[in-house]
Order: sequence, then structure tokens, then C-alpha cells
Amino acid sequence: MTGEKAERDRFRIALMIEAAEEAHRDSETGREMFMNDRRSRAVLLLDLIHLTESADRLSAGFKKANPAIAWSRLRELRNEGLVHDYPEADFADIWSFVRNELPKLRRQLNRVGYPSSG
Repeated sequence: MTGEKAERDRFRIALMIEAAEEAHRDSETGREMFMNDRRSRAVLLLDLIHLTESADRLSAGFKKANPAIAWSRLRELRNEGLVHDYPEADFADIWSFVRNELPKLRRQLNRVGYPSSG
């Protein structure tokens, strides 16, 4: 991995961490607000779009070096409700992701490894 690719990956991970923190903070309004208040839902969904878009743009080498992270889940979340197929989004699944999977992802992002530049 070139130094430039590694730097882009580091930047994208920083963006993912920031988006995860914002999603956590914005989810503290609770499930009912997320499910019933369009503005509250939009704020949280935007956080998740930032998270999943950054994940989608990470290099293949980075993803391969960090197989414990559920890359396919992030891609599924992005493609099936956040960016594509929004009218058919499963808001209960998205809420479950935020409350149950996002904390683990956030911890994993703090411990990521970067492939060597060899």
C-alpha cells in the first residue's frame, strides 16, 4: 500500500469515527423520536451515510487487513436504505444497528491495523 493510500485510509477512518460518535450522540433522543420524528431520523441517517460512505471508499488492502470489521454489513446498510432504496428502508434494522452494532464498530475502529507499505 502506498503512503498516499494509507493516508487516505487513515483520513477515512477518522471520518468514520467522527460519524459513529455523532450517530451515538444523535441516537440519544431515543427510538421513538427516531421512528416518529422525520427531522430526528434525518439527522441520524445522515450520520450513518457519512459512516458508510467513508467505509465504502476504504482501500481493499485496508479492509483485508481488518477482517473482523463487518464491511459487508456496512455496505448492506448503505445500499439497502441509506443511499439506495431509501423509501424501503428498514428503520427498525437501522435503529438496531445504531444501538447494538455501532458501539462494537466504534471500538474496532480505534484498534484498526494498516497494511504495510511493502
